[in-house]
Amino acid sequence: MSWLVSAVVLGALVLVHELGHFLVARWSGVRVTRFSIGFGPVLCRWTRGGTEYALSLLPLGGYVKMAGEHRTEATNAPGEFLSQSPGIRARIVLAGPLVNSLVSILTLWVVLVIGYPELLPTVGRVLEGTPAQAAGVQVGDRILAIEGEPVHTWDDLTRTVHDAPDRPLAFTLQRGEASVAVTITPQAKELRDAFGRLQRVGLVGVAPSGAFETRRVPPLAAVGETFAKQIEWTGQIGLSLVSLATGRMSMQESLTGPIGIMYLTSEAARMGFGSLLYLMSIFSLSLAIFNLFPVPILDGGHLAFLAAEKLRGRPVSVTVQEKAAQVSFALLLLLAVFVCVNDVHRLGLFDKLQGWWRSN
Repeated sequence: MSWLVSAVVLGALVLVHELGHFLVARWSGVRVTRFSIGFGPVLCRWTRGGTEYALSLLPLGGYVKMAGEHRTEATNAPGEFLSQSPGIRARIVLAGPLVNSLVSILTLWVVLVIGYPELLPTVGRVLEGTPAQAAGVQVGDRILAIEGEPVHTWDDLTRTVHDAPDRPLAFTLQRGEASVAVTITPQAKELRDAFGRLQRVGLVGVAPSGAFETRRVPPLAAVGETFAKQIEWTGQIGLSLVSLATGRMSMQESLTGPIGIMYLTSEAARMGFGSLLYLMSIFSLSLAIFNLFPVPILDGGHLAFLAAEKLRGRPVSVTVQEKAAQVSFALLLLLAVFVCVNDVHRLGLFDKLQGWWRSN
């Protein structure tokens, strides 16, 4: 069922993206001839209002086909895509990523309001020969405060310790019914962060117990937290792209494709509705940003051609657009093959499939 849920989530993200194109095109007076979700064998199709609707087996993409979308078929009729001004066409193209951004904001807000699990700062393991062991920290201790500042989550603990290498910190622990005060000096160590940057951080040598607590945010306060988190995610995605381009991050470790996305979504589905919505919010924002890349077959590529048309006063030649689309399609196809093979290898799916086959 979790894999079915992941397919539904992916299909929903594709659906809202294409629905953005579809609704804005219809609102702008452009005739839509086909609205398709998914690839592979067509499961069902029907026609209504001059538009053919189709649902295919694999919910990994989709498209909206508009009348007069390509110059070879355009007749300059009022309801055709190419008969519209560059501004109207840009509005239609931009609608897909914009809707994905709005879905990301809405789902994250819902997660904050209904509650989401946060990892508590409870010690589950004390490593040998570390500052925490030397200070007498025990399994089951809960960190209440560091330097007088309350510690609510394991992330709070990690941030404070990482920012204080070789600097003594006053910890307040809860041990049973008693409050215990200890001083721990985080050991300095150079580590690479998620973006491949080498950083000097502090470590005390403790691991979490895995205990969680549900945190809920009032609806109005959740609005501010939602936008703050969206800005943070956008910055992280941008930093990841820069790290990939400069070689600080490897493609094998940082990129995932449809297989990996379905696997992660299925795991989130097992953890509960809040976790699933949280991951859905991340994927929806990522999909919006990815589609804005200036690659000819993506929305960003169409916007780039429209910007060039606006500046030049005439459209880019059909030959240039076709050649650019062919090259970008080939590159994206190679990228898709790479990330799928990488997902299978990284997640050990072949080994898991063999184990399942032998057990049955």
